[in-house]
Amino acid sequence: MIHYRPLGPIAAISFDLDDTLYDNGPIIQRAEQRLSDWLAERVKLRDDSYQYFQGWRQRVIQEEPALAHDTTACRHRALARGLTALGVSQAEVLADAAMGHFLEWRSECALAPEVHQLLAQLATRRPLVAISNGNADIDRLGLGPYFKAAFHAGGSRRMKPAPDLFLAAAQHLKLTPKAILHIGDHLREDIEGALGAGFQAAWYNPQGLAIKDQHKGKLLPHFEFQTLASLRQLL
Repeated sequence: MIHYRPLGPIAAISFDLDDTLYDNGPIIQRAEQRLSDWLAERVKLRDDSYQYFQGWRQRVIQEEPALAHDTTACRHRALARGLTALGVSQAEVLADAAMGHFLEWRSECALAPEVHQLLAQLATRRPLVAISNGNADIDRLGLGPYFKAAFHAGGSRRMKPAPDLFLAAAQHLKLTPKAILHIGDHLREDIEGALGAGFQAAWYNPQGLAIKDQHKGKLLPHFEFQTLASLRQLL
């Protein structure tokens, strides 16, 4: 661990999910492929279906900027509009079904045994909550037993680094923000966001990147660490 700020008392811990507790890239890639395959079995898609629906997502965000903070609603809207533009009948119904499958697929992940062991140990000492900009389901991931609650961006809650999710977590835990340590991999979303909301913050840096060379965040965490196992020091 590398410490940058003195840690205060920690009454609870919040965790980012994607790319902190598991590698999210391959999960999303598999889910995207399965979604394309599922749709292709039901309607005639363009050869560039991934780019096609990505284009619709960008268009949806341009027309409805608030949806940039809601990955599920944005993807659903893009699917429905993209399918409608292709002349698909009952595009909305098909989009509903497609999203149901996608949300299931994007939460299919075999977490490392060490992750389960660590969270189980931490959960015996302090309440844990999840704070994520994404839409992974902690129960489908097998993380439900460890977390008191999960907070996802969407609806009236903006994505990190906005304070919305952090403050919702603090309110749920009935704690002042400074009593909560947030752990995440992203210097801007997780570290700037947590510090801006009054939390303490720890940067998960598995690649051992030099913090001075990173431009995604401007605020130093309380500490950085390279392996999740090192968090056992918090016990």
